[in-house]
Amino acid sequence: MKERKVLRSFVMISQLGISMMVPIFLCGVIGYWLNGQFHNELLFLFALVIGVGAAFRNLFILTKSFYAADLKKEQEAADYLKSLKEYSQQHPEDDFTDVMEGKKKRYPENDGPTRH
Repeated sequence: MKERKVLRSFVMISQLGISMMVPIFLCGVIGYWLNGQFHNELLFLFALVIGVGAAFRNLFILTKSFYAADLKKEQEAADYLKSLKEYSQQHPEDDFTDVMEGKKKRYPENDGPTRH
């Protein structure tokens, strides 16, 4: 099991490296070729900047998928706490100090989560 995680991490790091280097290299080659055709050094720099921008765009897209599950869990926890606060405001006679401190979980208006 650990070997799979290590292998998956290695593949992801390799993919990030390739996804960053390919656009920079290709845009550099195209800029160099355009520089030779039109004898303007700014074309190489302009193409290189475009390549760097494309590389960072690729990096953003690839890493966003890594953190999507974590962001979803954080959003669910925030939504749970928000609903718990709303419930406690509607029912001030209940004591929610143990739940708000994270000592135990309480689901408002029912005994627990339902499975469908």
